[in-house]
Amino acid sequence: MHSEHEIIKNLVSRYVSDNATNDDVYVEGKNMYKIDGFQLSYEFNFLESYDIGWRSVIGVISDILSKGGSPKFFLASLGLNKNRLKEIENILKGISDAINYYKGSYVGGDTNSSDNNGWIDIVGIGEAVCYKSVDNIKRGDKVIITSPIGYNSIIFISYVNNWKISIPLKYKLKYKHPIVNPHLQDIFSQNCDNIHYSLDISDGLIVSLYNLVERSKLGIEITKMPVSEEVLNIANNYKIRLLDLLKFSGEEYESIFVVDKDSYHKIINQMKLLGLNPVVFGEISDRQGVYFNGELIRKTGWDNFLGWF
Repeated sequence: MHSEHEIIKNLVSRYVSDNATNDDVYVEGKNMYKIDGFQLSYEFNFLESYDIGWRSVIGVISDILSKGGSPKFFLASLGLNKNRLKEIENILKGISDAINYYKGSYVGGDTNSSDNNGWIDIVGIGEAVCYKSVDNIKRGDKVIITSPIGYNSIIFISYVNNWKISIPLKYKLKYKHPIVNPHLQDIFSQNCDNIHYSLDISDGLIVSLYNLVERSKLGIEITKMPVSEEVLNIANNYKIRLLDLLKFSGEEYESIFVVDKDSYHKIINQMKLLGLNPVVFGEISDRQGVYFNGELIRKTGWDNFLGWF
């Protein structure tokens, strides 16, 4: 069976425009474009219709902000089963509130009927403030994540184990109502010369890092796994392996910055002043792949066709 990533690499790439870069966003001049979406079957019982609308926008916001953009305009396509039409206003309110939170404009879209669970697709258009391609990455660059991760891993691992793992309320709230720090725009505008690349990790940490190394033909040596200490404590209590925390990661809207090795202290300090909790967790190397403690970490995470792999 083909994976989502194989389809993008081997099929979609044949048909997109020659100047498309297979990056998380497309940039043309000062305009930045992004589309993202999901089936409405991807839900948990603690999610409300409003949360679904909010989360659908945050997925697009995260990519635009993480790629050095400023979000401006949004369109939404909704496909709903007729049995769910009573939910539409709350979904639209979630979409609208998320867009307004980032000072964007909700300018339209369309609605459709669906025989199945339905879907939401969001198109975002932003202004490119400091977009960098993978060609700018250099050996020795430091790799920073905006805050520790792992909260969603506990939720996903509990889900696949029939909810046998108790999930703290804080984790549920982070999942229901994720927020990407809007001050990322300030980080980019004030440090653009020293930022060599950036991306969000909503696909999961390891999948995202492999996207980086496969595009750049370089490697990453992870020096410290950026998983929250409180998540590690829960994992220890339930005997969850670190590799499983990485496998079941995803939809945590943090950003990775690849920055000049001589300037990362300044960027770290600025991130802290803006309310982030950054971690320097790796360094770019010539050895292609993702390594931790000298050992290659295989690509693992979520795939829309394969599931967790």
